[in-house]
Amino acid sequence: MPPAGVIVLAGLPGAGKSTLARALASRLADARVLDKDVVRDALFGPCDHTATESQVSVSAMLDAARYHLGRGRTVIFDGMTFARRQYLGAVAGLGDDVGVGVAVIVCDVPLEVAISRVAADARHPAGNRDADVVRRVAAEMEEPGGDYLTLDTTAPLDECVALALAYVETDKR
Repeated sequence: MPPAGVIVLAGLPGAGKSTLARALASRLADARVLDKDVVRDALFGPCDHTATESQVSVSAMLDAARYHLGRGRTVIFDGMTFARRQYLGAVAGLGDDVGVGVAVIVCDVPLEVAISRVAADARHPAGNRDADVVRRVAAEMEEPGGDYLTLDTTAPLDECVALALAYVETDKR
């Protein structure tokens, strides 16, 4: 990927997207992680997890991404499952508008692993995460389409990071 670009981390709640996002950001020069859960919490505090709150949060993330990309930074989208292909459209459109590549990485774990991780993470900013949410998202999950990398995020983090970096370093434009 050129010096500035977009990395989209997709997958179930509990799939390891945030862990991978932080690890990638620490290894990429001038990268920014835009986490929907953090953005939503900053905008709404304790929230109801409505579609409107989600739309406002995603809009803010896209605006922030445009700002950072315009300054030559890499942007990592985190905190979104991207369960439906259509959700990638706005991010792909942003990449096209700004002239940067968009690398999609699917963080893949067995359903029971995701449920177990969600149950163990009481500090997560998305207060609505539970086994039912994980199952619902799993039922809605669509293959992203186009070029993407699927990572088994039950593998050691260093291995996942190495594979992800090798993937994003190819030109996605």
